[in-house]
Amino acid sequence: MSGPMFSIIIPVYNTEKELERCVRSVTGQTFRDLELILVDDGSRDNSGALCDAFAAEDPRVKVIHQQNSGCSEARNSGVRAAQGEYLLFLDSDDMWDEADALEQIVCIVKEKPVDVVCFGVKIYEDDGTFVKTRVPEEPAGDDDSKETVLRRLIYTNQYFSASYVKALRREYFIENGLFFVKGLLSGEDGEWSARIMVTCRSIAVFQSAFYKRIRRKEGGITSAIGKKNILDVFMAIERGLEFIDRKAESDSLKQLYLEYWAYQYAMLYGLAYRLHSDPEYPALIECFRKYKWLLRYDHVNKVRAVRRLVRFIGVRGAVPALSLYYRVK
Repeated sequence: MSGPMFSIIIPVYNTEKELERCVRSVTGQTFRDLELILVDDGSRDNSGALCDAFAAEDPRVKVIHQQNSGCSEARNSGVRAAQGEYLLFLDSDDMWDEADALEQIVCIVKEKPVDVVCFGVKIYEDDGTFVKTRVPEEPAGDDDSKETVLRRLIYTNQYFSASYVKALRREYFIENGLFFVKGLLSGEDGEWSARIMVTCRSIAVFQSAFYKRIRRKEGGITSAIGKKNILDVFMAIERGLEFIDRKAESDSLKQLYLEYWAYQYAMLYGLAYRLHSDPEYPALIECFRKYKWLLRYDHVNKVRAVRRLVRFIGVRGAVPALSLYYRVK
């Protein structure tokens, strides 16, 4: 028998309070042809037992228990066990808030079986306060080629790097080895999404933000920034640039890929100065200098602004200036 249409992969680690809400948002989808893979990544609370309970009540739910290896490896374990035609990822403390989300994605991929479908996200604070909605826009006209779609997304800052705003054809994922890099604290989704840009043959946009992201006050790069976070992003940039050199199909697409990384690089300037007292802060500044050339690919206003500032006061001056700007903003 063939597998289900969708495999939804949820890494689970110590989220017993939020897990049921997350799981029910998937199992309650009006489109029923799915499997839900819960990867218990060595949870120390009751999350693992809850995963087993969900599997006992719904045969579509599968559970993997493993030693704690991090989110990337938990996702990889889920992919290896998946049988669906398309893969989606969901964080266990988030949820989907539209019951017909998968039904709508089916309509898209049945019309054109693309490698990747990009969609949007609604962001909330953990106290329930709404923050913003981010929804990608389709390019105008009838041209749905990869380059046209990517250009529209990148030039409007709508090619979101997060893994949870994409559906990927499983066969395409496996053929291109799109497994997540283990051990990166930050930048893993950015590096992964960059490889998707380069390797995919077709991409579609679903103008919906059914993914509900709950933004935590701790745990993210912007709230618990450390030296490894920033160095991991630089490592992701290095890996991404090497991948582009090997795989870019044309000069115009190579420029698009470099514009994507220019934006990722420019946004780091607002984060690094809080580490100014670290003994290795000068080495971080040298990493910024090493990739300063990316600012030539200033396709959007944010990158242009960083480029002008760096040109005027240099890398060492731009880091604290932009850190102050982002704090005030």
